[in-house]
Amino acid sequence: MYLPQIDNKINKLVKLYQTRNPFRIARELKILVLEEDLGEIYGYYSKFKQIKMIHINSSLDEPGKMVTCSHELGHCILHPNENTPMLSKKTLVSELKIEKEANYFATHLTIDPTLDGFDHMTKYEKLVCFGLPDEFDRFLWIIIQRKEDIDENRNEKTKYKKIHKR
Repeated sequence: MYLPQIDNKINKLVKLYQTRNPFRIARELKILVLEEDLGEIYGYYSKFKQIKMIHINSSLDEPGKMVTCSHELGHCILHPNENTPMLSKKTLVSELKIEKEANYFATHLTIDPTLDGFDHMTKYEKLVCFGLPDEFDRFLWIIIQRKEDIDENRNEKTKYKKIHKR
């Protein structure tokens, strides 16, 4: 799936449900979220008889649960019929296409570039502010670039309106 398609799916979800909270979005989409002891595994997505389920390790801290839920929600939305590998410390840097897409989804769902002061934060500050692991830093440049494109388009529209108002 192309990154703009993923962004469109995220934008539609955020607009429709008025939240970036993956637990609330999952509830709205009738996706069952289960917390259970998974040992070293952070979480995984499964589907049984049309019932979509996100499994999250109950021993994770709250930011860890949010990231895991966002990642698994990405699988649920982007790869609904795939058997996806479990998320763990090792797979955070996976080169598998579906894992990178789920990490991209989690990063872009979690980060709100309209937050006051966002433009003045370093990459590390953005990761910390939104509770994302360091391994997700490779998905930040796209958010920064898209925000610059949005700001540039807004400025162009403003210039166009001023010129044509005269």
